[in-house]
Amino acid sequence: MSFHVAPNQGIARRRLSALGLVLAAGTALAAGTVPHHARAADAAAPADEIQLAAGRAPIELDPVTVLGTRTEKTASEVPASIGVVGQEEIKIRQADDLGDLVDDMPGVEMSGGPRRTAMQPVIRGLTGERVVLRVDGARQNFESGHRGRIFIDPSLLERVEMRRGPASSLYGSGAIGGVMEVDTLSPGRFLEDGEPWGGEVGVSWESNGDGFGAHAIGATRLGANAEALVGITGFDADDLENGSGETIPYTADEVRSGLAKLVFRPAEGHELTASYLQFRDDHIIPSAANTNTNSIIVDRKTDQKTMTLGWRFDGNGNPWFDLDAKVYRTETSLDERRTDTGRFDETDLATTGIDIANTSRLQPGGFGSHAVTYGVEAYRDEQDGKRDGGARPQYPDAQQDIFGLFIQDEIVFFERLTFTPGVRYDRFDREADGLASKSDDAVSPSISVAYAVTPWLKAYASYAEAFRAPSLTELYATGQHFPGNNFEANPDLRPETAKNKEIGLTLSETDVLTSGDRLTGRVAAFRNDVEDFIEMKVDMSNWPAPGTTTRDNVQNARLEGVEFELAYDAPLWFATFGAARIRGDDRTEGDPLGGLPGDKVSVGGGLKFMGGDVVTGWRMVAHDRQDRIANGETVTPGYAVHDAWISFQPSDGGLRGARFDLAVDNVFDKTYRQALSELDDPGRTVKLTAAYRF
Repeated sequence: MSFHVAPNQGIARRRLSALGLVLAAGTALAAGTVPHHARAADAAAPADEIQLAAGRAPIELDPVTVLGTRTEKTASEVPASIGVVGQEEIKIRQADDLGDLVDDMPGVEMSGGPRRTAMQPVIRGLTGERVVLRVDGARQNFESGHRGRIFIDPSLLERVEMRRGPASSLYGSGAIGGVMEVDTLSPGRFLEDGEPWGGEVGVSWESNGDGFGAHAIGATRLGANAEALVGITGFDADDLENGSGETIPYTADEVRSGLAKLVFRPAEGHELTASYLQFRDDHIIPSAANTNTNSIIVDRKTDQKTMTLGWRFDGNGNPWFDLDAKVYRTETSLDERRTDTGRFDETDLATTGIDIANTSRLQPGGFGSHAVTYGVEAYRDEQDGKRDGGARPQYPDAQQDIFGLFIQDEIVFFERLTFTPGVRYDRFDREADGLASKSDDAVSPSISVAYAVTPWLKAYASYAEAFRAPSLTELYATGQHFPGNNFEANPDLRPETAKNKEIGLTLSETDVLTSGDRLTGRVAAFRNDVEDFIEMKVDMSNWPAPGTTTRDNVQNARLEGVEFELAYDAPLWFATFGAARIRGDDRTEGDPLGGLPGDKVSVGGGLKFMGGDVVTGWRMVAHDRQDRIANGETVTPGYAVHDAWISFQPSDGGLRGARFDLAVDNVFDKTYRQALSELDDPGRTVKLTAAYRF
């Protein structure tokens, strides 16, 4: 097979202009928000990035999370499978996309790669709208055909959290597979105690695709109670190559991203946050970007904006209040012009929502201690599709309104036994121009029990139900799917539902082998029964008469598996291990369920030198051959990919504030394809980032 790769003229020139724009903006930020004299270069790095006893940790062991229960807990305390990628690991991996951050996490994959705007997270074999995506608490509900769902530059992220397994009792529609939450950078990360301003500038280069990037971030204090941050990034690259030196077509990118955030503390215990995040990508790409089909090539401009307003109130000593409230709007727009015919498609989705949760902590006599979390979530999705300025029935003008109420009670007895029952009610109403409206509702209960066997070992068991409301496109799409085949709307689609059972053990202990070390781990086994799967069926049985494409509730599925993860961090070295095995069956037809990855094992480790100033490491991710596939799928051979890296961050001397990261991804130049992608992954890639924090 031969591919026609569209030329990317002027990319070197754009690379230089991107660097100029970013560095100029960074200079302007500094000039506009800081004193004229230079800040001392020997400011200490943030406390969470330097551990004085153990050196810089390349992994975040037992981090604090709110994703599992909507209350702050360490990951080992949560009766669910939680994965967290912190700021240090984001920097070490020099991630181009979110797939680079989760590829070694048990039970988590990314489909659609290596085209970054075609990627979607896959949690325990479920993807698409069966995974809730949130950025700073704002839902990312975009879904359209063979395109991606989340568009973000990892260099603007503070952390990424993954909850594996159904979570509709807290997060509503879509949380059948799990939840992915990403948090953007905060001003406080760049502001030392007493310092009026701070920031970071940096440049990066990648050998594969000759990629070049730059970033500039500035933060400042606005009086005693307010902080602000502005950051911009740019990245340009040519098409990538696989391990055999063959071009992976249409993988060139021209990305620009920006973040602005304001944090204001008007009174003790109160924190108000406003943020604006924008992502833009301009590239030539197939219309079906997550496939290897190149029949329709478009000049696509992807633009996503996420705006949030948040209010946190910790109660200031009042146990009745621990409030987290957000109002948000996410706007996603894809403009595509066919390179052969000039046809112009506009694909837009706007999500406007509010999410309010409060926790009241009570201790009624003789009935244990209670942390009662309750709240409301409401959001509206408005989609708008146009073709050459007119109606586009394949993506019709439509909207849906979803309203949910939830409550959960964490009840602790004898400081060792915790019961956590919860329930959520959701109602959803959908309508489209010229088509029948649809209303429905769902109740999502959950319960878990956890027991502290020892201070360092906990056991848990949980049961949770979840649902996914049909998308607007699934309900209302009409018009041509491809020549000779038309979509048929089905406004009577029922929600998909899931019932998940899970048992697990977690451990977290310090001073295991030596003073200052830490060991954390988790093993979990689950069974998730999903009913009323929504499946798209293409019928051409009456050819040459026109065929149809319909969506129906036709499939019941069972997914079950085991996940294991272990991490150890000591003053001079660290090590990680992870493994996952997932099996799925179509219980309607009796066949293996499609879209599942092969068994995965990940191993990593490294050493720390010079008091933690130099950290070097290696990571291997291996997938077994995936031949347990659905009809029509292709067997994926097994593979193992090795990455190596070294990070140098001087803690004193003339280079204090500088940071240098060198990594080699796919060290042995392996040619391979992930089971959930139709394109090869990149071959050997050398990455280099140089940054300076001021």
